Amino acid sequence: MISGDSDNRAVLAENLRDLATPEDGGHLRIDYFPGHFYLAEGSLPLEVNSPHGGVPGW
Repeated sequence: MISGDSDNRAVLAENLRDLATPEDGGHLRIDYFPGHFYLAEGSLPLEVNSPHGGVPGW
C-alpha cells in the first residue's frame, strides 16, 4: 500500500514516470533516511526496475 498526502505521492509518481521513460533501462531505489524529502520514518524500502530492463550495462 502506498499512502501519504497528495504532494508526496505526486513526487513518487514523477520519479516512477522518469524511470519508465528512458529506453535504456535503469532502476530506482527508494529508501528512507532521516530528512528524506517525502518518505516518513518507518517506510519500507522499495526497488523498482524500468520496464525497459534493469541497470544499463549490467
